Amino acid sequence: MKDDVYSGHHWRFLYEGVFDHEGDGLGDMLLRWLDEHPGHVAEVREAGQPESHLIPLGKPPRRGYSSLVRLYAVNRILDLLILNYQDQPDDSAASPDEAYPPVGIYPAFCEALGADRIGRRGFHPFFHEVVEVRPVDDPDEPPSIVEERWPGYMMGSMLLMRAGVVVTAGARHLVAGVADRSTLYWTFWRRSRSTRDLSHGWGSNSQWGTDFRRDYLVDGRLHYNVDEALNPHHEERGDDEDLGPASMIEIVRYRCSTVVDHGDDLFPYNDHHVEPAPAD
Repeated sequence: MKDDVYSGHHWRFLYEGVFDHEGDGLGDMLLRWLDEHPGHVAEVREAGQPESHLIPLGKPPRRGYSSLVRLYAVNRILDLLILNYQDQPDDSAASPDEAYPPVGIYPAFCEALGADRIGRRGFHPFFHEVVEVRPVDDPDEPPSIVEERWPGYMMGSMLLMRAGVVVTAGARHLVAGVADRSTLYWTFWRRSRSTRDLSHGWGSNSQWGTDFRRDYLVDGRLHYNVDEALNPHHEERGDDEDLGPASMIEIVRYRCSTVVDHGDDLFPYNDHHVEPAPAD
C-alpha cells in the first residue's frame, strides 16, 4: 500500500471529508471514493479473510503505516456515520438539529465496502453494543434484544462494527446506567457516553497512528483483540492488576463495564480472549 496515513488518498482524508461535509451528496461522495481507491478497499477485505486472524498486521512496512492503522481510520469513519442513530445526551449543549451524516448512508457504505450485515437474533457482546438497558424484575434474566438502533457488520470473518441494541436484562447480567453509560473502550466517539481509545490524548497527527482492534469469528470460536495474542512481546494483564481476571474478560468482551462501573482509567488494550461462538 503506497499511501501512508498522512496521504490525501488515505482513509484519514475520507474521514475529514465526511466530518467537514455540508449539504447533500455525502453518500455519493463516499461511494465514489471507494470506487477510486480499490487498493484500500481490497486491504480491508483481505483483513476479513479467516486466516488473517493468525497474521500480525500491526508491523508497518519499511516506511509508512501498518494495515491496523488504516483499519483504525476506517473505524473512525464508521463512528461518524452512526452518530445520527444515537440519542443526544441529556446534558448536551448541542443543538438538537446539529448536522450528522443522515441515517442510511452508513449501511450503504458498509455494503459497498463488501461487509455483511449481522443478523443474529440473540444478544451477544461480540456482535452487539449495549445502547440501552431496560431492567426487569428477575435479576437472573439474561439479556434479550428488544430494538436495534443501528446495524452491525462483519467483513468476512472480522468484526467491522457491532450492532447498537436496546436490551432487557436482569441486574446480575447488565445494570442500567452501567452497561449503557460506562466508558466504552476501543472507541473514539459516541454521543451519549464517554469513550476511550489509544488515540485520545494525542495530537491531531499522532492520533492517526492508532491500531484497530481486530475481533474474529473463525471455526466456531470468537477471538477478541487478536493482535495482542499475536504480539511476541505481549504482557498478560497489562496495567490493571487490581482488576480480577473475570472483570478484565468482561471489559474485553463488552468493551465496557456491565454490573459494577470500573471507571474510565483502565488499560484493557493488552488483553485478549477466546471463547466458543453462540449457535445463533
